[in-house]
Amino acid sequence: MLKFSKKVEYGMMALLEIANHPSTDLVSAKYLAKQFHIPQEIMGKVLQVLKRHDLLQSVQGVNGGYLLSRPLDRIRLLEVIEALDGPVNLVSCSSGRFCDCEQLINCNIKTPMEIIQYELSQFFYNITLHDIRKRYKDIVKLMETNAEDSTVKN
Repeated sequence: MLKFSKKVEYGMMALLEIANHPSTDLVSAKYLAKQFHIPQEIMGKVLQVLKRHDLLQSVQGVNGGYLLSRPLDRIRLLEVIEALDGPVNLVSCSSGRFCDCEQLINCNIKTPMEIIQYELSQFFYNITLHDIRKRYKDIVKLMETNAEDSTVKN
């Protein structure tokens, strides 16, 4: 089944948390690891990959840390996925590489799967981290409103 890897989940969590801080505040790997109960070594590796893919900037040193390279509305979910997991590939023959599959000659799913893969990639491309954060905030607001309404009724 299609599922985000832990690296992608951690990367999204880190980017969204960094965005919650003022744009000039550095956020450390240690802080993020503690915030989300993730081993610091793993969080550090995820952050380094995001930096290599120009999603984050880093400042070295005792008071060092990370900043977003650009606003959340210019960071696409597909970029995060591809940075941490590589290209989205639903089946091995749709990766654009040579396919040595024994069924290739008679395969009746290669082209449909390539189309689905393209559409899925476009779907992820069209979602920004700003969209994800906004949806999260909308859900939290709705939950708070519902909680207040149930308190008032009781």
